Amino acid sequence: MNRNLLFAAAAIAIVGLVGFAVVHSSNTPPASVGAPASGASAPQLPANVPVIEQADAKRLLDANGATMLDVRDADAYLASHIAGALQIPLARVEGEIPYFPKDKPIIAYCTCPHDEAAIEAVQILQHSGVTNARVLRGGLQEWARLGFPVGGGMK
Repeated sequence: MNRNLLFAAAAIAIVGLVGFAVVHSSNTPPASVGAPASGASAPQLPANVPVIEQADAKRLLDANGATMLDVRDADAYLASHIAGALQIPLARVEGEIPYFPKDKPIIAYCTCPHDEAAIEAVQILQHSGVTNARVLRGGLQEWARLGFPVGGGMK
């Protein structure tokens, strides 16, 4: 009896994992999403994901008009981050939504080559009813390249 129950549980788990993989892969942005490589044309973001350009994000942040959200892990954040950014790993974004400020835009960023984690964070926020979330085009690398303030190790 216990052996049959174990096999049934394993089969259900496998079916669930396969189903998750299929659904997740259909929601993953294409590899060409995000900041352009040198000399390349800008890849297109998914149509439902709003972006904000670096200079616009800097103006909002300077006026305390936005919440910067670093969706990388704690070690990456400690090494370097946009000064004043909240650090909430992508895996925890959904659970932290009730605690986000409601009165100003949320600007998500990462260091992914094409802003993939930031895009996913914004999609999670949108799915949960947060309508003022944006992806910082080019993420932390572009922010630092432009000479905007960073905390941690990347100065």
